[in-house]
Amino acid sequence: MDTMSYRQVEGILYNYKLIKASIENNKLKLENLELEDLEDGVSAIAYGEPSSKTNKFNSIVENATIKNIEKKERLKKSIRKSIRHETNQIKMIDNALKALSEIERKIIKMYYIEGKQWRNVAFEVNYSIRQCINLRNEAMEDIMFIINGKK
Repeated sequence: MDTMSYRQVEGILYNYKLIKASIENNKLKLENLELEDLEDGVSAIAYGEPSSKTNKFNSIVENATIKNIEKKERLKKSIRKSIRHETNQIKMIDNALKALSEIERKIIKMYYIEGKQWRNVAFEVNYSIRQCINLRNEAMEDIMFIINGKK
């Protein structure tokens, strides 16, 4: 993965819960597609060697079925890719959060993930708003370093 910008990291933090829900929903979609394959009794067949040309002919139904199977396989591949990408984003954020101090982690979670306003964050951690913002800035520098390997 390329380096992530400050805005991208903030976007992941702001959408943390939505990304996690998206991962779970994509897993369910994939499971449903695989169940449909079992129920239909139709699935793609992979041959190890390329076949040679024959004089066979196909029916419209066979061709439509093959196109549907190929379309479903592309959809499954796309869903799997999305699951991997979003899972990796969440893992990177989780790893970065683990490296922060307890107070920094709490401020980041309350402000970005829980969507609390600065006055509520400050009240809960018993710091001033300015101190919370400074701690957030320091924490974001650390997160950026952990994710990108450079400040």
